[in-house]
Amino acid sequence: MPSKTPENAFLARIRSRRSTRSYLWLVYSHKIRTDLILESNQEFAHWLLNLEFDAHVVDFWIPAANELYGDQVGGRRTRPDVVAKNADGVLEWHEVKAGYVDEVNPSQQIMMQRELAANNGALYRLFDESTRTARQYELLPRLRLMHFIAVGRNQPLVDYVQETVLSYVNQEQAGTFGGLLQAFPMLAPTHLICAMVRLTIEGFVTVEVEDSTPSQHTVWSLRGSS
Repeated sequence: MPSKTPENAFLARIRSRRSTRSYLWLVYSHKIRTDLILESNQEFAHWLLNLEFDAHVVDFWIPAANELYGDQVGGRRTRPDVVAKNADGVLEWHEVKAGYVDEVNPSQQIMMQRELAANNGALYRLFDESTRTARQYELLPRLRLMHFIAVGRNQPLVDYVQETVLSYVNQEQAGTFGGLLQAFPMLAPTHLICAMVRLTIEGFVTVEVEDSTPSQHTVWSLRGSS
């Protein structure tokens, strides 16, 4: 039997799907150090915008099909799209929807999920097109940043480079990617950028995201510095 690798799971998921307009994404998350299968473009955007690069989210997981949450009233059960833990130690249930959701007259599913989240001590957060539109420009730049994570994923040298870059960040407080490369001409640029992106995901650094990110002019700053 084939091994249960993420790639095999991804192919099995494709074969089992009926005709659909949604897409599957196989990605690697540095934040939780694992491969993920995301089942729509909306979930992919949510991962980039509200999970991987969100410093307020310290941990998250995607519930399996049999991982249901409920209460003792009527045996109701639901499965959030994402369960996250934020920096305040609070659990969040993320529901990711295509299109726009009517917040004034929400569906029965959303009302039930809100109630079950409260009963389980979780914060319910709903994400639809209105939460993605204003940040649409960030998707491609953040995806490009994740390419550096993929390149350095299995290179132990990047761990050493990250320690070096962290010392540099603590000393300089702010700068540009170009300045970082000039400061360490003996180190591979790919490793340096990978280390900076790791520090961003881990919440040490803030990177200003523009259409051209990453570039020599991309600005970074130590989180919390002013």
